[in-house]
Amino acid sequence: MKKIKNILMLGCSLGLFLTMGSCNKEALIKVYTRDTTSGTREGFFEGIGFNDAKKDNSLLAKGYVEVSGNDTMISGVKQDENGIGYISLSSLKESSLKGLTYEGVVPSEENVLNGTYQLTRNFNYCIRESYSDVAKKEIVEAFISYMGTIEGKSTIQEHGGIVENSNSDKSWEEIKDNYDIASKDNSKVTIVVGGSTSVKSIVSNLLNEFSAKCGNFVYEHNPTGSGDAYKRTNGSEKDGVNACDLAFASREFKNDSEPMDESLKGKMCIDAIVAVVNKSNSINSITKDQLKKIYDGTYTKWSEVK
Repeated sequence: MKKIKNILMLGCSLGLFLTMGSCNKEALIKVYTRDTTSGTREGFFEGIGFNDAKKDNSLLAKGYVEVSGNDTMISGVKQDENGIGYISLSSLKESSLKGLTYEGVVPSEENVLNGTYQLTRNFNYCIRESYSDVAKKEIVEAFISYMGTIEGKSTIQEHGGIVENSNSDKSWEEIKDNYDIASKDNSKVTIVVGGSTSVKSIVSNLLNEFSAKCGNFVYEHNPTGSGDAYKRTNGSEKDGVNACDLAFASREFKNDSEPMDESLKGKMCIDAIVAVVNKSNSINSITKDQLKKIYDGTYTKWSEVK
């Protein structure tokens, strides 16, 4: 028995048994978080009851790793067998990470719509109050309408967004005559789109398919985070080199610091935030209380997460 125990301990020190979960339980937890401008971060910490940490890294567990986007969060946890992070459900399928059951409920579109999965937030958009080019304004307005069509909703769902379908939903063919811009040659018009990194896949695919339906307009999609959505459409950078014609946020816009008329913003879809770990980790489920204790440093080892 002593010989077997020594072999197991040696295997753990060499990392040989991690894929079986033999050593992972005794390993130190490595916490990954998004930067303080992230809408995903805001939604996550609000959801687990750790509101004070939305903008304050000093409250996080010792040794935390801050990342700047959804993709870098995925990359970090994928390479760290003891890491834990949080990403958009829309990114989970292609992430190669393990999404954890939250409060006994599997993160899924069905469970978000039926209200049983509680760690959710909205994906929102905002547009400029004024445009230098009327063609840009008309293309953006047509695109907003396209997101609510049967085709638009289908693309949103296909790439992880969650929408409620209705029998009254129209196809683009049924509404396109309301947008004269769609019948023009827009190949020399460039639409700049930015904001949340969590909506990257959804928005990129929507833009790609809608360009062909709206005069082949050119688009530049450079998502840099929810904090830049208002800033680059109607805020301090709206007339600078980073200005956007359309932008997205994976959180609600703030009435005090991001003031906009209601006509300039709206909801694209719903998303779930999912706590994720490396696939070699043996843990499969997590609770709200456990996540808070992991992120505030109360739990430092995986063996404490029971």
